[in-house]
Amino acid sequence: MAFLVAGVGLAAAVFGGLWWAKGKAEQFTARESRIEDLRKKANAVPFTPPADGVIREVRLVKFLDVRKRVFAVYVKHKDEMDAISKKEKGDLSTITSGLGILNEARTARAEALADLSMSEDEYNFLVGQVYKTMWASEVARESAGKSVSQVTGEAYDKSVEAMGRSGEVADKLKGAENDPRLTPEQREQMEATKKALEEMQKGAGEAKQRSGEVRARAKELDVPPANIALFRKYEPEIKKYAMAGMEWMGL
Repeated sequence: MAFLVAGVGLAAAVFGGLWWAKGKAEQFTARESRIEDLRKKANAVPFTPPADGVIREVRLVKFLDVRKRVFAVYVKHKDEMDAISKKEKGDLSTITSGLGILNEARTARAEALADLSMSEDEYNFLVGQVYKTMWASEVARESAGKSVSQVTGEAYDKSVEAMGRSGEVADKLKGAENDPRLTPEQREQMEATKKALEEMQKGAGEAKQRSGEVRARAKELDVPPANIALFRKYEPEIKKYAMAGMEWMGL
């Protein structure tokens, strides 16, 4: 009898587990289907990146609304996510819980994009521009309003100039190395230093030739002044909804 009861209990546990798994799978499928429908609706809205790179304020406001809705999910589950992150090993319940939160956030983003008529292309464009402008804004604050390319170019020129002066030091060492008071060890050390300085001077010439390339790359990090002004207007909201790592999760 005891064996029969145990067998029934085991069968019930297995059946219950399978039923639970089946229910979860159906929920996942339904949610994915809904997210896909919302994505299609949002992505039906055409988007072309602005030729001048200037962000329109009305679109930034909509972008922040999307982030706000995802942020609400983040706040709702913050304690739960903190607890999950502190676990050394993840069990089935932890994985299920984490996926549930992620899918809730994905749904919130998909609903927001569809509601606000913003395609994923436009959203991703704005993500990139916001982070790019955040960096450019900090550079401008620290350099009396200069652009990223200006600051980079000036720093590069100073570095090349310092490398170029190494030749002057090497010339002075040439005269000093004949001093009869030097020991063989000192003369050997001076010779090694002179060679290193000459190599540095040679590197300065090569670095000067790459100056245009460095400036061109730095220019890609510049943003229109209008974007910096717009960023600063909404800076508190932008930083509040930053939620580092969202892009890695497809959010």
